[in-house]
Amino acid sequence: MNEQYNGRNPKRVPRPASPEDRRRISAQGNSRDEKTRRRNPPPSGRTGTSGSRVNSGRTVNSGRAAAGRTQASPAANKSAVKVRPGRNVMLAAILMGLVTVFLIILGVQSCSGKEASAYSSKDKNSVLLATETSAEGGDKTGLPVFAEYTDESKNLEIDSEYGILIDLSDNKVIASKNGEEKIYPASMTKIMTLIVAYENVKSLDDTFTFTSDILDPLYAENASQAGFAAGETVTVRDMLYGCILPSGADATVGLATCIAGSEKDFASLMNSKAQELGLKNTHFVTVSGLHDDDHYSTCHEMAIILEYAISDPYLREVLSTYKYTTAPTPEHPDGIELTSTLFSRMAGDEADGIFIQGGKTGYTNEALNCLATFAARCTEDMAPYVKPEYL
Repeated sequence: MNEQYNGRNPKRVPRPASPEDRRRISAQGNSRDEKTRRRNPPPSGRTGTSGSRVNSGRTVNSGRAAAGRTQASPAANKSAVKVRPGRNVMLAAILMGLVTVFLIILGVQSCSGKEASAYSSKDKNSVLLATETSAEGGDKTGLPVFAEYTDESKNLEIDSEYGILIDLSDNKVIASKNGEEKIYPASMTKIMTLIVAYENVKSLDDTFTFTSDILDPLYAENASQAGFAAGETVTVRDMLYGCILPSGADATVGLATCIAGSEKDFASLMNSKAQELGLKNTHFVTVSGLHDDDHYSTCHEMAIILEYAISDPYLREVLSTYKYTTAPTPEHPDGIELTSTLFSRMAGDEADGIFIQGGKTGYTNEALNCLATFAARCTEDMAPYVKPEYL
């Protein structure tokens, strides 16, 4: 028999070929190679090495060794991979597209960060100024400075007896009408109330419970209110919005009592802030703007107060919000929807190309209609992202 057994493995293994068998197999292989070469002569100039022929970028082995089919060389294995240029181009395009999108996103975030850095501050009580320069080269305290009147400043042609228009880009007065004369600010006062409350509260989530002692006098005065009820516990955040959007006197007195203990003590904080801002013709008695002969300001100084407020991102957000709903309470399970008295009165006939971004209205019998706003050359959609240009 031509088979033998492996002692450790019962499987049968072939008997080794004799020298005579190897010579016979080698002769047969050489004969087959010669027949193959005669049937398939290699194309001129396209002959591979080691008995291989190249055909359309694919290497095909055409020889046989004594022990069977030969193994292709490493070089032949590499050339045996079919090149697919179309797929590679597509993958490269996808990769470049992803890189481009990443770079665009990175650029937008960088630009947004730079724009936000012009307004944002590291903490709640650190306010950054929008206006940096003055006629003397800038205020070193980081506070707003009075706008400069120039030969180009014009008389403001409005129905009101008082007004001022300031260009924040160069801090120049564009036009004015009795802008330095004393006025009663009415509910424009609440801009300062907003500032002082925000800068002195520990947390916007602090709460305060309203009482009849606070609300009843306001009803008697016929003061505008946000709608908070006696016994209702409200956050400082909701009172800030209640102070500005519906011009709620209840919210202002609630803030004053919560932070300073009384309206009188809170008004003292407001006057201290006015002094800090360098205001010489402003004095506050009430936190809501209800009339008092000793409660006054000027258009120019109210502009300084507004400029200071909008230099803080959060205060600017409050002053530019159209609608806001307070947190639910047992007294108001769905919250209270607050609507801006400013935006609800805008008729859409404002100056072309200019959008009023926010501000505060006011009215008393003595002050008549009052308005303090900030605006920019932009559309309504872009207003939250554009730096105010005019007061």
